[in-house]
Amino acid sequence: MRCDRCTDHPCSTGNPCVPSDPEKAYLDREERRILQAAGEVESRFYGDLCRFDEVVEFARVLGVHHLGIAFCVGLFQEAVWAAEILEKEFRLTTVCCKTGGLLKEDLEVPSSQKVGAVSCNPVEQARILEEAGTELNLMMGLCVGHDALFLRHSKAWTVPLVVKDRRLGHNPVAALTCPYIRRKLGREESRP
Repeated sequence: MRCDRCTDHPCSTGNPCVPSDPEKAYLDREERRILQAAGEVESRFYGDLCRFDEVVEFARVLGVHHLGIAFCVGLFQEAVWAAEILEKEFRLTTVCCKTGGLLKEDLEVPSSQKVGAVSCNPVEQARILEEAGTELNLMMGLCVGHDALFLRHSKAWTVPLVVKDRRLGHNPVAALTCPYIRRKLGREESRP
């Protein structure tokens, strides 16, 4: 399947190339609740809210009272600002990526002067938020791969609030929308 090559998008008009049975779709009650909440936020606020406000509305529609924030230490100040806003309405548990940090040397993880000797610990972040009983987790700038580990281990539903892109000011889609950057994609050599 290569939806990126489709120019008609019949699925968006109710004529999908791969039909699904509405009787079997989203039978899991919790998944259906998430889909309905997402649909409500989308239909009420489409294009009117920034992602942060959409996440707040999503949590409200779900009836969430306890949010978790798993953040990168590099976005500490942004996590502080987010927490200041969110704590007015929600109970919060926040956990930094280096919490329970382990030495990279002990894990056979490469290190350098740029990144330091302590590994992030996304599995521990997820465990701490689970122990705290969070109902919805927000990810703020976890590194590529660390985010995958966090998502795999988080027991609560997780929404990416900030996706890290150090080079593009945490706006990774700029690499695709800016023709000057897009021309270079996939051509830069990895540096040792």
